[in-house]
Amino acid sequence: MTGERQELAALLLAQGTRIDGVPLEEGESRLEVVGRGLAGAGVRPGDPVVLADLRGRDLLLAAVAAWRLDAVPAPVPMSSGGTAALAGACRVGTDLAVAPKVADAPALGLDGTAVLHLSSGSTGRPKVVKRGVGSLVVEADGYRVGLALVPEDRVAVPIPLAHSLGWGVAVSALVNGSSIEVTPLAGAGSVARRIDSGAVSVVAMTPPLARVLVATQRRGDGGLRTAVVGAGPVSGELADAFRTRFGVSPLRGYGSSETGGTFCGTEGIGRALPGVEVARPQPGETGELVLRLAAPLQGYLDSGEPPSHEWWTGDVVRREPGGTVRFVERIRGPLRLNGRFVDVSAMDVDLRSQPGVDDVHFLVVPRQSAPEIEDFFVVVAGSEVAEAALTDRVELVAAGLPVPRLVRCDRLPSTAIGKPDRDAMIALVRKDDAVA
Repeated sequence: MTGERQELAALLLAQGTRIDGVPLEEGESRLEVVGRGLAGAGVRPGDPVVLADLRGRDLLLAAVAAWRLDAVPAPVPMSSGGTAALAGACRVGTDLAVAPKVADAPALGLDGTAVLHLSSGSTGRPKVVKRGVGSLVVEADGYRVGLALVPEDRVAVPIPLAHSLGWGVAVSALVNGSSIEVTPLAGAGSVARRIDSGAVSVVAMTPPLARVLVATQRRGDGGLRTAVVGAGPVSGELADAFRTRFGVSPLRGYGSSETGGTFCGTEGIGRALPGVEVARPQPGETGELVLRLAAPLQGYLDSGEPPSHEWWTGDVVRREPGGTVRFVERIRGPLRLNGRFVDVSAMDVDLRSQPGVDDVHFLVVPRQSAPEIEDFFVVVAGSEVAEAALTDRVELVAAGLPVPRLVRCDRLPSTAIGKPDRDAMIALVRKDDAVA
């Protein structure tokens, strides 16, 4: 099975697709340079290769170079220090410099694994997710249909490629023979100019980036054929503003690090892409979204769980009779606080119903002066929140449970891909704790 990684690399190279206008392999290319570096570092079939502090084209070149050696790339987000499970792996860093693996680094059993991703961490500490070759291929076919990709397309992916949304769209476009542009997030203005000039036909975005793009001034008569927004909700107002600015309604995208992209459409979270079946809820019902996938999920590194074709998303949705799926809420399970499980569901529902409250997030954080002790916080977002009254409300609703300390902010901190930023919230509550 491991030869499938090399076949994937050969497919991408044979199609002559371009990244930022340059073929993947061109003469004495950076692809060859990083490939020799990996081979010289002793990378063997099945070895993980951590891609640290890499952006855009260099990240994708390093991934293809790893596949050519039958190894497994592990893109690490810029904001992450990585994970202990990959601490001994070979690393490719800035300027494609290669650091060899630790001599006694254990084998991780990655037969058939195409890539290792870190989950977003929005519901806890990031986990190392294994995505199989088959999963990437099915995702590519799903995006081919959902985004109507053709080889002539030039797809802009100005979002972090280490995250599953950016990675999935970029790799899917390459698998389908489309060329891509991977201008970093800071280059949103240049992306808009490329769209206006007609040089970009498809773009993938997060909601914050879509908001930045609609604020740009039009500088040409070119237009998009397809736009997709993922990793967060898209308001009707933002969709209208995007359509006015770029002449096309943005598609909503939905997926996860574990599955890749699974839904796409103009309403709700969309409709299931090819290779994805909605197992639950039934049409006309509301319940947890459970998916049945054509390619098996490999799960998490070191989990010991066998591959599965079924994925319980943890999201409650409404499944319309016509096929559209609409997000309702995230299932919020009990938190573990100092060895005790605390069910915050009643507090969560009550706080969200209070005037001025836009969002709520509960946190369990190790105390800085004594990490063996955990402190309990609730971050409440809303510019019009009456903090004192809400603090009294928390104490009332807790009803015998531990009472979290309330920390208010205007907007819940989010990551570059629109997920709740746990690290930023921890910094926020610790700052507030220090002031108090």
